[in-house]
Amino acid sequence: MDIKEAVGRMAIVSFPGDEWNPELEKLFVEYRVGGVIHFAENIPETADALKELNRRIAGRGGEPVFISVDEEGGRVSRLASLIGKHPPAGELPLQEIYENYRSMGEKIRELGFNTDWAPVLDINSNPENPVIGNRAFGDTAESVMAGGYEAIRGLRDAGLLTCGKHFPGHGDTFLDSHEALPMQDTSIDVLQSRELAPFRMAVEEGVDFIMTAHILFSKVDAKNPATLSREILVEILRGELGYEGVIVTDDLNMGALKKNYSLDERIERAVNAGADILLIRDDIDGIVRFIETFRKLAESGKISEERLAESGARIKRLQERL
Repeated sequence: MDIKEAVGRMAIVSFPGDEWNPELEKLFVEYRVGGVIHFAENIPETADALKELNRRIAGRGGEPVFISVDEEGGRVSRLASLIGKHPPAGELPLQEIYENYRSMGEKIRELGFNTDWAPVLDINSNPENPVIGNRAFGDTAESVMAGGYEAIRGLRDAGLLTCGKHFPGHGDTFLDSHEALPMQDTSIDVLQSRELAPFRMAVEEGVDFIMTAHILFSKVDAKNPATLSREILVEILRGELGYEGVIVTDDLNMGALKKNYSLDERIERAVNAGADILLIRDDIDGIVRFIETFRKLAESGKISEERLAESGARIKRLQERL
């Protein structure tokens, strides 16, 4: 196995600047990353400039790459300056959700993206939750299932790969996982009937990615947050829900993980728990350190070739659609 290629394929990373540059080229040529995620600092002032940047990324040679963005509408919008403002999920009437996401998706696709990290499938069951709120389609499993179904259809019909997040559910927390590690004592029975219901729908609809939550569910896995939990990712998501698509982590540099685990631990434990793609935001030095650490873990056998091949096969099936 070509370790460099296998590891690179499993990395979706942030990058410096808002135009093609030597650092960005290095990420693809030397480190063979499988894709990039655009943040506000990567969005040029004009649509033409962004199209050109994404055209260069798409044409860098080799396998198709994931050109991705967090575009949910509402307060999580990287592209509002170019595509206009779209309402947050929680403020959309059910009959308008499909058209909103299809219209938004077409604008995103026109700018050269092929992947949107949406829709949110969390249930806004805790009004004191600091991070979800109106990003969710509602405060019941039924409302989120209905809204998520329409959103997945809309984004897919616009030509984008879709992602359900944040598995197994971020809606009942009191902490923001960007800052610290939330811990939940939700029982497995409640999870099965409430939090998991929208994700079960998404699996049935063939959602392309499912993104993990950096939350520790103590009554499911008392030692590991979901991103690092084989019990949650393999036994529940793949086993019970029957998901065969790509599992992607939320940003590995978020406080919930970075404050509690070393970089080596985050990478090794996420991959061995079942994550197929590791997503990370950092400066260029941090991204290089991340990929080189990942390679060393694979070369040492702490991450097996079998595990890399398993994720690589899932990723390649998705790349074929690009």
